[in-house]
Amino acid sequence: MTPLANSLSCLIALGCASFLWRKGSSPYRNGGLLAGFLVLFGVFCYFGGDINDPTLEHYPFRMLALCLCLSTTSLPLYRRRYLVLAQSLWCWIELFGGIALYYRGIDIAWTRIAALLCMTLCSTFLSKISKEMEFCLMVFWLAVWVFF
Repeated sequence: MTPLANSLSCLIALGCASFLWRKGSSPYRNGGLLAGFLVLFGVFCYFGGDINDPTLEHYPFRMLALCLCLSTTSLPLYRRRYLVLAQSLWCWIELFGGIALYYRGIDIAWTRIAALLCMTLCSTFLSKISKEMEFCLMVFWLAVWVFF
């Protein structure tokens, strides 16, 4: 995936994150949105990247995990709990997606997994997430997405 398409995928995930967990939304609506976002991310990967590239197999799931991480910053209650769960999901997707790619001869992105694991462990000790910390978390996630 080119750097422009990679950056565009960040913007798409950020835009989709703003529609999740609105006040008064039902779990069915949120589940439908997540399924729709996954389809949108799959279509984006189909048109934005080389379909024969095996690294794009789990790219839509990585985009969904980034979208979930970004959407947790807007939660009014239990923000830290869902933040840790979203980061754990992203780490899980990276680890098992990397293992699947390793069997195809592609190296595992250990730096990305280590950065996510460290941030997940550090996020469990946050007592309160302020607006400044939300911004720092978003910048960290986007940096992990773009640079690692």
